Amino acid sequence: MNKMLLITDQEEYSENGTITTLFDKYIKAYWEIDIVYITPYKHSFQRKRNHLIVPKKHENSIIDYLSIGNDLRQYDFVIVRNKKRVLENVLKHKETYGYKVGYRISYPKKHHQLELNQSFRPKGVFNRLKYRNKIKKRDKLANLCDLFLPASHEAHEVFYPKVKVKSFPLFIGLDPENLREHSATLGNTVRFINVGTMDVLREFDVVLDAFEKLSFTNWHLDIVVDNKEFVRTLLALYPKLKSKITLHEGVHTLEALKDIISQNDVGIALLPYNNFHNTVIANKIIRYAGCAVPSLMVNTDKNHSVFSEEEAYFSNFDVDSISLKIANIMATPKDELVSKGKNAQEKLLKVRRNYKILAKELAEEMDKIVGK
Repeated sequence: MNKMLLITDQEEYSENGTITTLFDKYIKAYWEIDIVYITPYKHSFQRKRNHLIVPKKHENSIIDYLSIGNDLRQYDFVIVRNKKRVLENVLKHKETYGYKVGYRISYPKKHHQLELNQSFRPKGVFNRLKYRNKIKKRDKLANLCDLFLPASHEAHEVFYPKVKVKSFPLFIGLDPENLREHSATLGNTVRFINVGTMDVLREFDVVLDAFEKLSFTNWHLDIVVDNKEFVRTLLALYPKLKSKITLHEGVHTLEALKDIISQNDVGIALLPYNNFHNTVIANKIIRYAGCAVPSLMVNTDKNHSVFSEEEAYFSNFDVDSISLKIANIMATPKDELVSKGKNAQEKLLKVRRNYKILAKELAEEMDKIVGK
């Protein structure tokens, strides 16, 4: 059996679906795997079964560090997640140890930073130049790899058009062995939930404006985010909605997040039209579907390429359209909401958003590249 090394930018106990489920579970049926976690909290190397713990101070020379006491020729493939300097070191030793190299980019963070720095003040101009140079260097390194793992075909075309190596889109997906069923919530209140990152580019104020415009009062919105400061500042602008919104604290595990999602009727996945959101299925949609909760999402070609009206709710991204769609959802019997959530879950399992299927396909692609 071939063997791979995955070098991730995640902490060991952070529950990342792709790493935990795809790589540390299903890929093992086809490839042996070791996973490197880089941490600022350890000062020496540790091995815990197939988990290799490396102190953060060694990340930019990680292959040099791992070569001490480890036979790196055992690996047929080394995949790096996001870290450009780690990739640079992995590529430096590619010929020495004879492994193939894959590069996974989970989100186009450099492009995101470029959009956040559109100010014409000196700092904004400097940052734009800095991130453009980082993008050029990233593309150069990616083209030295044997396999590129973007978030989708569309993301590759929009954000990485100069990366010409073999591409295998690595979608966020569902674990078919760890799904939840869903039941309608009790009472007349229709419960909505929004999970995931919030910042200026995501324009959540448009969604709040839409809720504020509702004539109905029998709704509630749960919010689960990592960066509480941004959302607290935003919610302070909507004092009338204070009693209608719960901002959840201390949600540190996927199971805890699923518990909260399961207490709601519909997941909010409304994101403005731009290249970041038009090229991928939002992670939050996958989170909701894993709990068989339907999503309210924007009308994009990407969303419609996976979901139909039988599996999701759609809206244009403006206050009036969103408010009207929310009102329509609130007039829908709750058993219909449950059926739509179940349909969404079943659809994702069929369309390669299934980690068990994705692991098999990725293993086959890597087998072709290593030629054995």
